[in-house]
Amino acid sequence: MSDLTSSVWRSAYVAAIFETDAARMASRISDARTAINERLSRLVEITPHEHEALQAAAQKLETLKVQHVDLIKPLVPTGDTAPGCSPAQDEPT
Repeated sequence: MSDLTSSVWRSAYVAAIFETDAARMASRISDARTAINERLSRLVEITPHEHEALQAAAQKLETLKVQHVDLIKPLVPTGDTAPGCSPAQDEPT
């Protein structure tokens, strides 16, 4: 295994894991998944250790993707989107 080959997917994976901007997270996750898939499809030998790391990273990215979706969609309507509500109704009188 080449350090460069391994570092490409690892760098993309780390960028996705540490992304804090919700608008960029989906793109980071997609980039990391692409890098992992490219590494798995290369003819360069993958050690058992790296293969295990690739599988774990792919699983964690899928979890991160699901958690990200849960974070950006509201679970209950907010005051300004619920029928019949206006911001003025939420303000104390």
